[in-house]
Amino acid sequence: MRLCLGSPASASPLYPTSAAPIEAHLYEAGPEITTVGAGISVWPRTWDVMRRLGLYEELAAQSVQTPVQDGGIGEFRPGFLFRKSDSNREGFAFAQVMIPHGSTTMHRADMVSVLVKHLPASCSVHTSKRLTHYTESSSRRSDGGAIAYTLHFSDGTSAETDVLIGADGIKSKTRAAMYQFAHERECLVQGRGSVSTEACERCRRATPKWTGTVGYRYLIPSERMREVNPEHTALKINAPLSHIITYPISHGKFLNWIGFVTIPGGEGTVYPKKWVIDATQDEVINHFSGWEPEVGQMTQLVEKPTLWAIHVMENLPFSVTGTTALMGDAVHAMTTHFGAGGGQAIEDAYILGRLLADSRTNLARVPEVMRIYQAVRLPFAQRVVNDARKAGLMYEFNWPGLYDGSRPEGISEEEALELEKEQLSVLERAIQDLWKWQWMEHFEDQWEEAERRYEQLVGGRPGQMGKAMRCIIA
Repeated sequence: MRLCLGSPASASPLYPTSAAPIEAHLYEAGPEITTVGAGISVWPRTWDVMRRLGLYEELAAQSVQTPVQDGGIGEFRPGFLFRKSDSNREGFAFAQVMIPHGSTTMHRADMVSVLVKHLPASCSVHTSKRLTHYTESSSRRSDGGAIAYTLHFSDGTSAETDVLIGADGIKSKTRAAMYQFAHERECLVQGRGSVSTEACERCRRATPKWTGTVGYRYLIPSERMREVNPEHTALKINAPLSHIITYPISHGKFLNWIGFVTIPGGEGTVYPKKWVIDATQDEVINHFSGWEPEVGQMTQLVEKPTLWAIHVMENLPFSVTGTTALMGDAVHAMTTHFGAGGGQAIEDAYILGRLLADSRTNLARVPEVMRIYQAVRLPFAQRVVNDARKAGLMYEFNWPGLYDGSRPEGISEEEALELEKEQLSVLERAIQDLWKWQWMEHFEDQWEEAERRYEQLVGGRPGQMGKAMRCIIA
């Protein structure tokens, strides 16, 4: 089996073990394997996968806060600390999300480095290969096997594969081609004439949606923060602050800082600029002027921020066709409010990898394997996408029926403060409940469901191995 892939972060968990004859090729758009963004949070479900992969100790060594090794529920510690800072008086903490063993954070590059080091020898890496599209093929290769797909790259080269896994991010070219083929094959033949994919009720959901929110990002050197205020809250805790969010990475050397700004009425509209651009410190200061002094101390250190327009993939109707599958941001890009996007991609890769690597998986069985992967992973990941949106609205005091920052008329200052405390307490419980999936719903259950479905497929019998398969992650 020939397999093509396109993300080193997804490729390592994709092949925990491989008894099947798989020739894997990973195509990286850049000149070297790297990552986008700075900080990443690693929560209990992801640590479960890392233990299964045998990568726990190496990854734990890169974390600012060393996770607990037993993998159980354990002691609940602060995962997130929420501080009300949107006035010029001193802010105050109003909520904590308590999570088993607390939060663990690290630099994304450190995680990718660990994963890349464990890419199997059967996986060939090709850099400077930016995918433009793929085409379906009915031709045959030299050994007599059918060529399922031909990949086309921006440098004019191409590659052939039996199985294609698109781990190419929110602007996925794999997804675009997959939905174009599906639209032509399924939608247009159903009497929809010349309706484009963008106008098709089903296929238009393959287009990323702007959330109406932008994020200013910057890495603040921790030593500079200590020079400004050695007692700053951001230096004392190992949990993020919302809705400016900040947390330590690179063993505490930097504070990963993101300032979120939501544009009223922006959600669902077309973002008018490039999705990632350089911004100025003055923009950041202006957006957060009037906030508490500790916020001002941080924004004075945000010297060269970048501005990111936050887009999501919302309720994609399918993530596999034939022997092609999408994973990670290509299928369920989400807001950052759970810090779960990377973890969900790793869960995708582990389940699909275990199924493909089983010695009973031959090329004839791959389409069914893909459908098992979709049935187990797609609904769950989509729920995380939708709940992350809800969490972000709660963080910004903008979820219907919960605290919204307003003050009723005709009550005293003392009464207003008491009412605010009560409402914030209700909000704290709602946020805590929304986070419980991270430890109450176990990744092991998803794998067992995938395994059960797979055993039903193969009937406990070995498959006919036939020719080796070639696979590509693009």
